[in-house]
Amino acid sequence: MSKSSAVSKQALQLHNDVQEALKSFQSLAPTALKTSDYSKVLTSTLAATQKSVTIEIAPDDLTLLKQSGYKLCFAKKVGNEAYNVVWQSYDKYLSNNGFSWTPQYQLFGSNTFQADVTVKVSTNIVTIGLGQQSVLSAEGLLGPAVTGGPDISITLDNEYGPIHPGINQLSVGIDGKQVSTPIYVATNQVVTGNTVLTPVETILVWFEQNVQTSTMFSTSRSKAVEIDLTVVNDATRLYEDGKWKTV
Repeated sequence: MSKSSAVSKQALQLHNDVQEALKSFQSLAPTALKTSDYSKVLTSTLAATQKSVTIEIAPDDLTLLKQSGYKLCFAKKVGNEAYNVVWQSYDKYLSNNGFSWTPQYQLFGSNTFQADVTVKVSTNIVTIGLGQQSVLSAEGLLGPAVTGGPDISITLDNEYGPIHPGINQLSVGIDGKQVSTPIYVATNQVVTGNTVLTPVETILVWFEQNVQTSTMFSTSRSKAVEIDLTVVNDATRLYEDGKWKTV
């Protein structure tokens, strides 16, 4: 099956799943949406909003990078802030590497931001979506996510005091494993009140030695490529002769 045919078939299936669920809901009104229908809509929506990148590495570059101990690294942008957390890093990369993610988030708070160390989560972690907010109580507990704040953002209602808000996001790595890890920690503490965090569908890809997943950083990454997936769902980049190229 060609790539275009596969994409068309998947799009058609997503459309049909949503239509079937909505028809079921309408026929049951005013009965609440069945769990099975809700699950189908959710699965379809997440699949439709999945973003993915393919990182290709030329043979000579792959050999040099591996022999020199470089890892393939990804970071995700939040708002207008600089990238500051290694979302994922891999040493078992090959000539073709797929990395994908969906808009599934978690909110947490940290007492510190320090470059070159791994993120330390200080609060409990709550699952949250865009257009939702969570209250960090005066006792330091994050409450369940509820509707609130801008539709494209995650809002922290801080009643506790100085804290560094952070976000985890779900990804499927080049190893096929699904995991939720930090994409962002505020470099400066926020005080009481509302803080709006807006994940952006732009990622940074680079190679680096001696780095681990969830490491915080505060300087630009060498020989990195930024990939904007705001208006597309997939992209491919080739690393060849020490340079990034669009494929």
